[in-house]
Amino acid sequence: MSLHRTEPQKTVRNRDEATMRPVTKRTALAGGSLTAALVLSSCALGEPDGDGDAGTLSTYQCEPQYLTPGNSAEVCGAGVLETLFTGLTEIDYETNEAIPAVAESWESEDNVTWTFELGEDWTFHNGEELTSQHFVDTFNWTVDPDNAQNNAEYYEFFLGYDEVADEEAEELEGVRALDDHTLEIELAEPFGQLPNMLSLVGFSPLPEAAFEDMEAFEQAPIGNGRYQMDGEWVHDQEILTERYEDYPGDNPGEAERIEHMIYNDVATAYQEVQAGNLDLLYNAPPENISMLEDDFGDRQESFETGTLTFLGIPTYQEEFEDPQIRQALSMAVDREEIIDGLFEGTLTPAGSFLPPVLPEGREDACEFCEYDPDAAAELYEQAGGPDELTVYFNSGAGHDEWVEAVTNQWDQNLGIEEVNFESMEFAQYLDLLDEEDIEGPYRLGWTLSYPSAQESLEPMYSSTASRNNTGWSSEEFDELIAQANAADAEDSEEAYQEAEEVLLEELPVIPLWFESQNVVWSENIDGVEITPRGLPQLERIEVLD
Repeated sequence: MSLHRTEPQKTVRNRDEATMRPVTKRTALAGGSLTAALVLSSCALGEPDGDGDAGTLSTYQCEPQYLTPGNSAEVCGAGVLETLFTGLTEIDYETNEAIPAVAESWESEDNVTWTFELGEDWTFHNGEELTSQHFVDTFNWTVDPDNAQNNAEYYEFFLGYDEVADEEAEELEGVRALDDHTLEIELAEPFGQLPNMLSLVGFSPLPEAAFEDMEAFEQAPIGNGRYQMDGEWVHDQEILTERYEDYPGDNPGEAERIEHMIYNDVATAYQEVQAGNLDLLYNAPPENISMLEDDFGDRQESFETGTLTFLGIPTYQEEFEDPQIRQALSMAVDREEIIDGLFEGTLTPAGSFLPPVLPEGREDACEFCEYDPDAAAELYEQAGGPDELTVYFNSGAGHDEWVEAVTNQWDQNLGIEEVNFESMEFAQYLDLLDEEDIEGPYRLGWTLSYPSAQESLEPMYSSTASRNNTGWSSEEFDELIAQANAADAEDSEEAYQEAEEVLLEELPVIPLWFESQNVVWSENIDGVEITPRGLPQLERIEVLD
């Protein structure tokens, strides 16, 4: 097998070290590839441990695709936006439940009509008072098709969403400001997990200034969160923020400043933490895992997450339409060998789509995720699998070795004669996926933005989901998801698993492993915690000097 790697021409501005974490949603999640299936070891929101008067925290940051809350669908943007904005609710990572944020309380008698009572002391960073009308205006702007926001699909539960999406109406029928501090949301169908979903950054409120010039706003967002912008987003270099002293929440930020330093190469960021030039790297490169303790002692830790790494299959390409080809590709991958050889055994082989950290998660639900090279070879030949593949992944994030390891196993077990690699920066990579201009398997990750099996399945695999990059569609899957969504929370586990069974048979993507996040930090900080989305709780980190 001949291996070729092609990288498109790209411009690197001033700094040659910025990396992209696996996407995971709209958060992941998300990514991609930043997003959260919330792990029990994560730390709950609450009072910070320090005195709140510490200095500057510098953290690794990948170049965001967007810094508009309604458009940010990956972890690179979410890592910044979650410090700049606060929504109606937040997540307590110990209980996986929604807790008050801008909304002090909420209630619903039928899981259809919800009433949220907002706190009266909230302001945007420009001093503008935050009212319920800001949420109404923001929600309507986000779902407006003319604005083409990635997170618009999260509003599909809202009454009137379809009419706005089809340009039959200008505003959501189900969103109403009853007074300055009372917001009513009416859904098209019962959805008991609405408070959890509203913790997503895509539901953050926008000030009036945002609607005057959204392009300018994105370069220096004016939020209502714990931190405010200090200057503008310097692309591929840095995003500087400072604590917002008028934040009315119970848990303001610890550090006076957070400096998001953008790197194209995670290995360079690792060296910068070693040298004391960077305080935090929340995704150490795989090749350094065996050296973490020697390099950092007790200033390193592995955190379990709900992030699924997978290889997506463009089923809109003729050679991948047959599910048997996808099944064979999956069975030809020895996940444990790759995890042990390249990741020091720190990852969990994926035997399902639903993360084990969720109640619905099952470790061995996926028949075609079991390594069986003989069966894989027979099935691949029978289905007429292609002899040549092009495999895609985002550059600078440590994916090179394991992607090549997978293709080596395909060569050995399936007799694939030639593999070409396409590697590019993450923002460009996402654009290619959105345009359905992918010709072979592609690396991606999915991080859950809130603890729900629905969030693990529907946004990625339903027929109408914008993040369904595979082109795969199943009426059966869509119907099962709808049934599960309508069920009471305590009765939905089996229903979501039934929907997952369709995915496990069809395999529009090949599940590989659930990630653990290997984190390193400098002597300058303490109290590092990582959420199941793989993002640090920056507001809780204490700066020692």
